[in-house]
Amino acid sequence: MNEASNFCNGVCYKDQMAQSPVKSKLSYVPTGRDLEEKSMSLDGVHANNYTELDTHSLFGTYEVKATHEWFKDKKMRTMIIERSAYAGLGKFGSRWLGDNFAQDKYMGFSVTGIMAHNIMGIPLAGSDICGFIGNTTNELCARWHTLGAFYPFSRNHNGWNYISQEPYISEFSNTFYKGTVTYTQIMQNSIRVKYSMIRYYYTQLMKLHLDGGGAFYKPLFFEFPDDIKAYDYQYENVMLGEALKLGIATVTG
Repeated sequence: MNEASNFCNGVCYKDQMAQSPVKSKLSYVPTGRDLEEKSMSLDGVHANNYTELDTHSLFGTYEVKATHEWFKDKKMRTMIIERSAYAGLGKFGSRWLGDNFAQDKYMGFSVTGIMAHNIMGIPLAGSDICGFIGNTTNELCARWHTLGAFYPFSRNHNGWNYISQEPYISEFSNTFYKGTVTYTQIMQNSIRVKYSMIRYYYTQLMKLHLDGGGAFYKPLFFEFPDDIKAYDYQYENVMLGEALKLGIATVTG
């Protein structure tokens, strides 16, 4: 998953520890989590004399770049899905949003998360449909498949030791939503919708490539900045390329 990581939580031996660790001097810590948890020491110095603090986020991008160029030199088509990234990675690979939770709010986070990746130059992005950590539910998984059908990159992905969440499992195929259709049928329909749009997605993403970049999964106001209704937050209005609008009801309360 291409992070510069280890299981020592920083240094592995006490005599490797810096006299004045930089992590104790940071004025801001993203997420509030210890940045050395399962990762290299922020004080580590690379061959170019830059510290791990300054270069950590570049590790994954340069690894993807090297992999992309190896396949390209072999005249092979590259398709790289990675997790650790930095702005500009979209030139060499694509990304999923990392480990998420089987919760409604994380399904909601995926919309803005994919938009953010498009804005920073990674158009082919998606999140783990149904959730990666924790047990999903019938309704959550079906709803997430419906939303996920419109992700640029769609994948149902699950962690170890959680209940199965493949669309074909008996829990989904033998259980009915409001007594009408099974949850499996809802998911099947979502997958068919995604496949029906493949040519459109491919064309729009190719246009981004030919135009030198841009966003595919983006806020409505990116495409229509002068339309006041494009800023209406009653719905998460998403533009898919130039010609397809997706309206997602915002859940509150």
